[in-house]
Amino acid sequence: MSPDEGPADVRELAETSERSDSPALDDAPVIVQHTSWVDEERRRRLKPWAIGGAVAVALVTGSVALSYTSLFGARTVEVEGEERLGPKQVMRLAQVEIGTNVLHLDEGMAEARLEQEPWIRDATVRTSLPGTISISIRERAPVMVLRSGPVGQLAAADGTLLGRAPKATAFPEVTVPEGVALSRERIMAMADVVAAMVPALRARVDSLSIADDGDVTMVVDGDVDVTYGGATDPLVKAQALRAILDYAEEQGRGLLAIDLSAPAAPTARFVGSLEPITVPDPSADVSPTDPSEPEDDDGSEEPSASP
Repeated sequence: MSPDEGPADVRELAETSERSDSPALDDAPVIVQHTSWVDEERRRRLKPWAIGGAVAVALVTGSVALSYTSLFGARTVEVEGEERLGPKQVMRLAQVEIGTNVLHLDEGMAEARLEQEPWIRDATVRTSLPGTISISIRERAPVMVLRSGPVGQLAAADGTLLGRAPKATAFPEVTVPEGVALSRERIMAMADVVAAMVPALRARVDSLSIADDGDVTMVVDGDVDVTYGGATDPLVKAQALRAILDYAEEQGRGLLAIDLSAPAAPTARFVGSLEPITVPDPSADVSPTDPSEPEDDDGSEEPSASP
C-alpha cells in the first residue's frame, strides 16, 4: 500500500462509517447531542415552575416566621367561672398571659394543666384571632372537712382533697380513726353521705366518723348520736334524718339518739323514753308517732315509758 492510498482509505472508511447503521459507530455522538437538547428543552419548560416554587417556599417560610411574631400575641385573656381561684392564678396555671401566641397555643395542653389543680373540676380554653384567649372553668365545691390526724383537709363530693381546711369552717368534720385506711373510695363514700343532705341539714351535723368496717356514726345538734350504718342509701337516710329532726322540733321533744341503719324504718330515742321508738317511713305523708300512744292522740304529751 502506497503512502498516498493510506489517507484515502481512511477517509473512505470514515465516510462509510458515517453511513453505517451500526449502533456501535453512530450511537455515541448522536445520543450525547440528543440528550443535551432534551436537558435544555426541559430547563426552558421548568424554569417558570422553579421560579414559582421558590416564591411559594419563600412565602410559606415568611408566613410561618410571621406567625411567631407579636402580631399574634394575646391582647385579651378572658377568665370565667372562677370563685375561689383568682383570674391571675387561673392564667398562671394554664401558662397563659398577655402576649401568649394565639396561633400556636395548644388549647388541649392548657386545659390539661388547669385540670391538674384539685379545685378545678374541668376547663375549656379557646382562642380567637387576632389576639383573644378565653378560659372557662368549673370549680369543685367542698362538702366536708376530712380529719386524719391533727390536720383537716377540705374534700369535694367526688373524693378529691382540696387542701388544708381553715380553722373555722361550716362544713361537717369527718374523722378517720387512727389505723383506718384512707382510700379514695372511702372518701367518696363519706362525701356521698354529706352531699345527700340539704344545706340546712348539713349545717346541723357536727361530726362524722367512719370505722374500719365502713360503718358511719355522726353527731347532730351538738349531742344527738346518730347510728348511720354503712355508707349506703345516702338520700333515703338523709330524708329520714331530716324527718326525725323536724318532728322533734315540731313536738318540742328532746332527742337522745337516732338509728338510720334501716332507713325504711328508722328509730329515735327521745328524752323520757327508755326504748327507741320506731318512726314511720319518712317518705310517707304521715307524722311519726310513738306506737305506745293511742291512735287518736295528737302526740303532744310525752309517751309512756316502755316497761
